[in-house]
Amino acid sequence: MKQVAQQFVMQKLKQLTVHDLMSYSKQYTIPISKSEAELIVKALRKNKENPFEPNGRKRMLTKLAAITSKDTARSVNRLLMELAKEHGVAHWLK
Repeated sequence: MKQVAQQFVMQKLKQLTVHDLMSYSKQYTIPISKSEAELIVKALRKNKENPFEPNGRKRMLTKLAAITSKDTARSVNRLLMELAKEHGVAHWLK
């Protein structure tokens, strides 16, 4: 069941829109500009890393940092953690 839920989340990440990301950034008070959101969404659609595995998440965030900035990658990680906490799956992101 856990693997099915993780696959669902990964699919949702690939379908994330700039508007969705901007809404989440406002909701959680995480600064992300529209141009950064566009780059992040584009990168997430190409992402093959599993964000639920620590090494996969680290590689994903390193790639994001390379196309945006370290601060933006940290913001995306924080946003991912907040969303996981809100949906009761924070323990999956060890």
